[in-house]
Amino acid sequence: MLQIENASIAYGNDILFSGFNLQLERGEIASISGPSGCGKSSLLNAILGFTPLKEGRIVLDGIPLDKGNVDVVRKQTAWIPQELALPLEWVKDMVQLPFGLKANRGTPFSETRLFACFEDLGLEQELYYKRVNEISGGQRQRMMIAVASMIGKPLTIVDEPTSALDSGSAEKVLSFFRRQTENGSAILTVSHDKRFANGCDRHIIMK
Repeated sequence: MLQIENASIAYGNDILFSGFNLQLERGEIASISGPSGCGKSSLLNAILGFTPLKEGRIVLDGIPLDKGNVDVVRKQTAWIPQELALPLEWVKDMVQLPFGLKANRGTPFSETRLFACFEDLGLEQELYYKRVNEISGGQRQRMMIAVASMIGKPLTIVDEPTSALDSGSAEKVLSFFRRQTENGSAILTVSHDKRFANGCDRHIIMK
């Protein structure tokens, strides 16, 4: 699903990292960890086509990432940042927003499916009817993990999915991801949670 070959990112003359390789198959979960400043976020931005590589290449589902097809590649990917800031007042609107985007209009929204995902992720149904500023960042992120699973992109990229969660909730997130991969999805995360990372199929440590 995702192949990164000899990737290098530099800002001016400063090389952030070089020689990075990763092969992520459908049905697998990979987690990347490492100290602050090692390039984890830059790598995710490169996969999404926002940060250019100095060397190497990225191939998503057989399509080499370049300026000409970056939009095509992004349509294959669900991106869930750690800090989710959408200019919406109500959770209900926030959750339904992705289904109104052109790339996702073929996927109908279902509250029944959403609430089933909520239960799997340890979220209460009443959160759906609250204001966005009344729920935590971790709850917002888990809600969008639920939405991403409903839309069914081949690759889901999540930044720190368990950073604000207790161990029980973190285990629910990992189990939820595992069920997604059983349907053929691939999931790439950045996480400092060693227990979560060790539960993934691959754990890559950047230095």
